[in-house]
Amino acid sequence: MKKLLFGSVAVVALLAANAASAADMGLPVKGRALEPEWNWSGFYAGLNAGYARGTTVWNDLDGTFNISGGTLLNESTNGFIGGGQVGYNWQFRHAVVGVETDFNYLSLKQTTAFLDNVPGSGFAKFAITDAVHWLGTVRGRAGLALDNVLIYLTAGLAYGRTDHTVTVSIVPPPAGPTVPHDFSGTKVGAVAGVGTEYALDPRWSVKAEALYVDLGKRTGIFHGGDGVISSTVNGRLETLDTMWIVRAGVNYKFGG
Repeated sequence: MKKLLFGSVAVVALLAANAASAADMGLPVKGRALEPEWNWSGFYAGLNAGYARGTTVWNDLDGTFNISGGTLLNESTNGFIGGGQVGYNWQFRHAVVGVETDFNYLSLKQTTAFLDNVPGSGFAKFAITDAVHWLGTVRGRAGLALDNVLIYLTAGLAYGRTDHTVTVSIVPPPAGPTVPHDFSGTKVGAVAGVGTEYALDPRWSVKAEALYVDLGKRTGIFHGGDGVISSTVNGRLETLDTMWIVRAGVNYKFGG
């Protein structure tokens, strides 16, 4: 699915570029060659809101918790996404190309208990917390304008703040210290998707789109010797964050 999305965006971008070149050179177009009645060119800004489903995969690179290494935990959570976007379109007959950037708040957060009793660590209890608080993208758009309806593909850069912690605590009374091991940070990855936009009048339009985001991997060191886990327990853990987004939005085109 990811390869299909990114490949489709590349194909549509190439077709749009060829259409723009043909229009600039004045080449004849078969069939209906009339200029479209609606003009999508110009600067716009708007708001969006929708649904996000995020997935975090934890990989144990050294076999610290999984003797054989590999996937330690794979969990998904659902939440709200909302924010704003600005962009600019250029229209060449029925081909539309543009650039858009957006910034969004996300409510993705989940805590999962695992390995409640690790051999050799006494009565240690582990919990993993994953959260994504905000996400931004910078994307290109390429599509087909059918008067006041625009169908487009989009792809580009994605960046976001991901919080990942492994919390270790002692269960039997008297309870021991609770120590978080932090693997949080800002990640940079890729985004691709499809959408459609409907112009209500020369200035206002509404849109709906679906996006796939891959924020990539981040590696951190789990350090023992914290008073809860033995100092001999050290290893590399890797987090991979992806998400699907389905959202709707409204745009205002300036100078329409």
